[in-house]
Amino acid sequence: MTSEIEHLIQRFVSGASGEDTSIKAANEIESALITRFPDDDYVQETADMLAQYRPGNRDFLYDTSEIRQRLIKTMEYLRRKHANL
Repeated sequence: MTSEIEHLIQRFVSGASGEDTSIKAANEIESALITRFPDDDYVQETADMLAQYRPGNRDFLYDTSEIRQRLIKTMEYLRRKHANL
């Protein structure tokens, strides 16, 4: 069974619609990561990046492609480190 976090990340990474890569979608992932993995520095770093996500990449913020790449790496990390997703 796919966890909520995995589902949210897969939806964002696939980017099937603009809603999937919206700031709202990023905020949902950020909140889920903070809640589920509060003591994991790597996951918290991903959450920090999501807090700075802005489609269109304004100065000093992360764009969609950067967040997609980070979420892919984060999902791989979670599968290795936290098998009980």
